[in-house]
Amino acid sequence: MFRKALSSSTLKNVVSGSIVATLLAVTTGCVTTPGGYSVYDDIYGDVYKDNKDHKKHKDKHKKADKNVYSAAIERRAANKVSSMGYRVEDVKYVKGKRKIMVKAKRGRDKYKIDLNYPSYQVTKIKKH
Repeated sequence: MFRKALSSSTLKNVVSGSIVATLLAVTTGCVTTPGGYSVYDDIYGDVYKDNKDHKKHKDKHKKADKNVYSAAIERRAANKVSSMGYRVEDVKYVKGKRKIMVKAKRGRDKYKIDLNYPSYQVTKIKKH
């Protein structure tokens, strides 16, 4: 059996090439598919536009999209605070506000930490 060791530069090229390919695929998918568009809305929109179940179904998807967006923001804020040496207990972000509120612990002490959005810079640390 023939084995050939990969050099570090070859490995770096392979990894960076696969990352670029993945990013291009994701970007192309996002650009070519408009958000919130459904083919079936055009076909059945007139038939079901007054149906309560149809409206509830459309609203449910809008709420799910907002939750995914907020979850990503909260996850990034939690990572920032935990990298500062705190254990994160709770993170709250309300869309439209420029503040992320984090409850965290360090040792036995509890803290309330406010981060600025979108820069994620710490604006206030209060011992609770």
